[in-house]
Amino acid sequence: MKTVVLVTGANSGIGLALCERLLSEAAEGLQLCLACRNMQRARAARQSLLASHPSAQVDLLQLDTSNISSVINAAQEVKLKYERLDYLYLNAGIMPNPQFDVKAFFRGLFSSGVTTMFATGGGIITQWDGVTPDGLREVFATNLFGHFLLVRELEPVLCHAGQTSQLIWTSSNNAHRSAFSLEDLQHQKGTQPYSSSKYASDLLSLALNIHHNNQLDFCSCIVRCPPFYFKY
Repeated sequence: MKTVVLVTGANSGIGLALCERLLSEAAEGLQLCLACRNMQRARAARQSLLASHPSAQVDLLQLDTSNISSVINAAQEVKLKYERLDYLYLNAGIMPNPQFDVKAFFRGLFSSGVTTMFATGGGIITQWDGVTPDGLREVFATNLFGHFLLVRELEPVLCHAGQTSQLIWTSSNNAHRSAFSLEDLQHQKGTQPYSSSKYASDLLSLALNIHHNNQLDFCSCIVRCPPFYFKY
């Protein structure tokens, strides 16, 4: 029986590199599903993977985690196609184009957080966040809420007696407690929506792990990027 793996945001960057690594290690025993927003790029990614692993089984799934209807439709398609999911990589995400806060930079030079500032860009980078057609903040919806909804919708193929599924979130060393507030989950009042969403996803991963007890194993994979590299 093949191991069934679904990766969100799989057409480029970390997601595509992950798929390449998975196929390199276990192509024959793997049924891989690339869940992507842009199907043209998804097909290109699939062709690239099959070029290096011609015998691999690689499926495509249209999924936009910023769109509630897209998430529900994608989950329905998964439940019809697969009896179970062994691994679910929650990798899709966006980071808005940043703006450099000069005043915050000079203040940070003489603060105790200067090391963190240079390591992550925290406090000196501000971001503009849009609103989705569903009325949610775009970064919150894409990075966190869409994945949470996906997990809930996929519970029938994740939570089986005698089966432990693995869920892996792509986190970031830019996930900071200082950027997150329970009173402002969508970060509507702040300037660090990406950092807030990643910290929230770490918290959600822990909460879901407790909720599902032994049926699901959650973990976060921290991705370390230079502070001024914002796209994945």
